[in-house]
Amino acid sequence: MQLNNIRIGILENDEYFLGELKERLSSLGNISEILTWNSAENFFRDANHKNIDILFLDIMLPGMNGIDVVNILSEKNKELKVIMLTNMNSDEMIFNSIKNGALGYLLKSELGQMDEIIKVVIEGGATITPTIALRVFANYRKPRSTHSFNLTDREKQILELLVKGKTVTSLAKFLDLSEHTVHGYVKTIYKKLQVHNRSELALKVQEFSIL
Repeated sequence: MQLNNIRIGILENDEYFLGELKERLSSLGNISEILTWNSAENFFRDANHKNIDILFLDIMLPGMNGIDVVNILSEKNKELKVIMLTNMNSDEMIFNSIKNGALGYLLKSELGQMDEIIKVVIEGGATITPTIALRVFANYRKPRSTHSFNLTDREKQILELLVKGKTVTSLAKFLDLSEHTVHGYVKTIYKKLQVHNRSELALKVQEFSIL
């Protein structure tokens, strides 16, 4: 992709920050267009969102959040480069954003040089701000536990599929089991791992390297 005539989209509901970001981007000579939206719903309703090269995407949006948006875009518009914007440096948000297809994760207080950020992602790279980089490295340096939580082979199989996003219905079809049987396995897995929902389950699997 060329480094000139770049079309930028900004999906952000904070008007003050939106103005600041637009001002920064407008000062760059290689930006041909800047489009803005204040909600995911407005973004998807506007056909022009399909014509941008880079999307700066706020995570904490009203209605559909930014992580859901990048997940949809990773399926529908694989060419679009998405850079997440946030005031929060939650490990869960960082890894969910990256897992769902984002090529950048920037704290709003650490935007840095926008021309360099754009150059990196346009050329196929990824970008994160310094504070986020420290959290990513710290996460990978954490000592890993080999705790198995006494899961059976079948429970481990179901756990792996759950973490990959399969529903109970799709699990039942895939494993040729009844939904009632799968529900039983899921209930047992939740109990053994002492979690209450899928987010907690994914974090536990990551923290203890269960799979």
